[in-house]
Amino acid sequence: MKMNRLRTTLLAVTASVTLLGTTATALAGPPVDVTPEHPGGVAAPHSPDGVPSNAEGPNMPSWSSAIEYAKRNPGTKVPGTNDFTCTPRNGTRPVILVPGTSEDAFITWSYYGPRLKKAGFCVYTFNYNPETHPLVEAAATSGNIYSTAAFMAHFVDKVLKSTGADKVDLVGHSQGGGPLPRAYIKYYGGNKKVNHLIGIVPSNKGTSILGMEKFLNKSGRPANTIVGTVAKFLNMESVPQQLQGSTFLKELNAGGMTAPGVKYTVVATRFDNRVFPWTNALIPEPGAKNIVIQDVCPLDHSAHTNITYDPMTYQVVANALEPQQATPVRCSVRPFFPR
Repeated sequence: MKMNRLRTTLLAVTASVTLLGTTATALAGPPVDVTPEHPGGVAAPHSPDGVPSNAEGPNMPSWSSAIEYAKRNPGTKVPGTNDFTCTPRNGTRPVILVPGTSEDAFITWSYYGPRLKKAGFCVYTFNYNPETHPLVEAAATSGNIYSTAAFMAHFVDKVLKSTGADKVDLVGHSQGGGPLPRAYIKYYGGNKKVNHLIGIVPSNKGTSILGMEKFLNKSGRPANTIVGTVAKFLNMESVPQQLQGSTFLKELNAGGMTAPGVKYTVVATRFDNRVFPWTNALIPEPGAKNIVIQDVCPLDHSAHTNITYDPMTYQVVANALEPQQATPVRCSVRPFFPR
């Protein structure tokens, strides 16, 4: 989750106000008016129906360089993705790459797209932000997770129809590897359409802010109301939804974090600089496979933000997508560069 700036904003506003007369209303599951046919919001100018349709971008070497490129070129097509004429080869399913909070498809996946394509996969990704006020296309998936999950249901159906496949494999980063696809699976029919969810540093149990999340999560309290109001104004509702112990996560995780018939793989890093503690990424349930990248490659110091540009994590993900073709991970030194 890219939340440094928003955390600072939300906490500053909370600290500056001591009394507010209104109260916040906690959501009780997905809103009834949010559906795959009507998820809310508007299409981004360069990503009609969620499909990044600007010129194809380059294979970027790092997360920070991808951010700068995406800001200058909104809606950049991720190389190797969104060929709706592609037919999955035997033994594979369509792979949908799900961006993290405030990261569009290009920022998150410019490294994965061309590599998965070269490996013979049909690969897809999308941009979506469920709000009607002006949208920064390089900050996708920052809005209400229920709405993004509903849109995701629509996008998955589009991929299934074009490929003729019965199920997809999902590879997601942060929110896109945890709360977002799991909300799709739980609330919008994804349990019947997802074969495997591979979450890279997913915010499955949210993130702690030195214990402040307990204060911020209390519905009806001034701080909770202020945080919710500011997040909605900034189109960043997914951030308070990903606070540890939030109403959203309590509802999402109630009854278990997994669904029967869906495979789950988590790739976590001990050097996570967004999900605190880093163990909140894990799914401690039977059948879920949790991989800590340092247990595979001890000198891999990838952080949360740059891990989708880590070649060792990519090898782990590729092996999870096609275990019958798995190869030993080639390890090297990966310094801790949060950006």
